[in-house]
Amino acid sequence: MMASKSTKQAGFWVVVSGLFLSLSGLTLSIYANYVSKAKQSSTDYEAFCDISESISCSKIFTSEYGAGFGFLHHIVGKDSPLNISNSIFGILFYSLQIVGIFQNNRLLNKILLWLSVVTVLMCIYLGYVLAYILHDFCVVCVTTYVINFCLLILNSYQNQQYNHQRPRKERRKID
Repeated sequence: MMASKSTKQAGFWVVVSGLFLSLSGLTLSIYANYVSKAKQSSTDYEAFCDISESISCSKIFTSEYGAGFGFLHHIVGKDSPLNISNSIFGILFYSLQIVGIFQNNRLLNKILLWLSVVTVLMCIYLGYVLAYILHDFCVVCVTTYVINFCLLILNSYQNQQYNHQRPRKERRKID
């Protein structure tokens, strides 16, 4: 089955959009990690994203919710290698998204879709923490939430495309 010109163009824009979103998320995660480390090293450090007392990303990144999502230390222990900065999870997630963009692999696409679902659920949780527990606004955090939601849409679209590319008989056998 040959792909139509519009299908190829849609695929091109999915790749370009996914790459842009993933690189943006990766950049923001690297920046968040830098800000977190800089603030821990010097309390005088002021990040570019620290706009006011109630709009402060460094306050969020260095809070108890800035590592292990605020709850992993209860499960794996405070000194566990899994209780890392949320920005490191972001760096790993966006790096995997970038790798997935250039792979035509059905299993990897499904994994990226499920990771996106989990990531968006974590964004909802962290958004709640941001607004109702920490009473703060983090420009970097909210921007990554939007990026993650968009990546979920793209991954869902790509997953649908994979399902429609295979013959119906093969789909029933695998799924």
